[in-house]
Amino acid sequence: MSNIKEPFVDFHPDRNFRPHVEERSRFLPILFGVLALLAACGYGGYYFYENSESFNPYKKVYDRLGIELPRTFEKFGRAAQHLEQLRREPCDRVAFSAFATLVESAGYPRESAKSLESYNRECTQSDEMLEAAYAAYTRVGDHKAALRVADELVKSDSGNKTYRFWRGNAHERAKDYKAALADYISTLELFSNLSNVASSQFYQVSLMYDKIGKPCEAISPLETYLSYNVKERQTQQIAKLISEYSRKGKCAATYANGSARIVIPPSNRIDVTINGARARMILDTGATQVSITPEMAARARIVPDTSDLVEVKVVGGLMQQASGYAQSIQVGSATAANVPILITIGSKDAFGPETDGLLGMSFLSRFTMTLSTGLVELQQKVRN
Repeated sequence: MSNIKEPFVDFHPDRNFRPHVEERSRFLPILFGVLALLAACGYGGYYFYENSESFNPYKKVYDRLGIELPRTFEKFGRAAQHLEQLRREPCDRVAFSAFATLVESAGYPRESAKSLESYNRECTQSDEMLEAAYAAYTRVGDHKAALRVADELVKSDSGNKTYRFWRGNAHERAKDYKAALADYISTLELFSNLSNVASSQFYQVSLMYDKIGKPCEAISPLETYLSYNVKERQTQQIAKLISEYSRKGKCAATYANGSARIVIPPSNRIDVTINGARARMILDTGATQVSITPEMAARARIVPDTSDLVEVKVVGGLMQQASGYAQSIQVGSATAANVPILITIGSKDAFGPETDGLLGMSFLSRFTMTLSTGLVELQQKVRN
């Protein structure tokens, strides 16, 4: 039997390898924690990059257009494509038009309107784009901004009836009824044929007179509308309005009195008395207002109100006029009190030589008028 002893090996797996297993079990949670932290940081960084304005590649485009939009907008439709094109070519009309339409479609009408205004200032004037801006501002109730755009449209095309009406509407919504009245009168004056004008246009003028505390003057626009076809246009609603304005202003006694039978000479000029001053005037049923020269206004002691000018269409273009009131106008034995008139600005011969003005519908419509060749008859209306 050999005396050599086997080397002693104390092999107990549970005892010898337990420390390594324990170290591994402690390491794994740490590893997973680090990975989760890295993932969170990565996602956070990505989210920050995607949503932070600091990393917005289109910030300069937005700044140039004067608007702010969330980064999520860039994923709406083809927004990113249009923005990229505008980043390269700021005045690309096709890209911008598509962009502005998309902005409103995404639910940002105010930002769309602002961008339309900015583009018009920086790149090119477009009435079509300003029309869209006006509609957007009106939609969100920003009447001050709508008025600003409408004013630009009127400056661009002063003879455009629609733009005048829009500006009047913006003034009305902003409760500046006096300015609205001037624009609504200008709108009527720009029509070449008043007999074809819708009743709503006359009603707006009438309503503004009432809003500024002149119910008697509010009657004339309605009666002007009726005068072109009384049988077809007279309605209970219009009759009621006229009756209400008459009672409100106690107009019956002085609104219109008497009658006249006037022979019209070949020159078409007739004798008229305004505030006691004699005038030679052309009878014009196509003019909504009585209009006079500055010299005639001075003789009649009428002070022009130049704060809100009216523009009327004349041969060769447009003419600016100030508003005013005649205490009395008389033709023959037909008289009317507190008649709205217009006074031309700086134009001595606006109506021709030796002519002091036009006798328009703000006087004539107060009477029952009969016109025939070389003759006009004015009869007092029966009022309730």
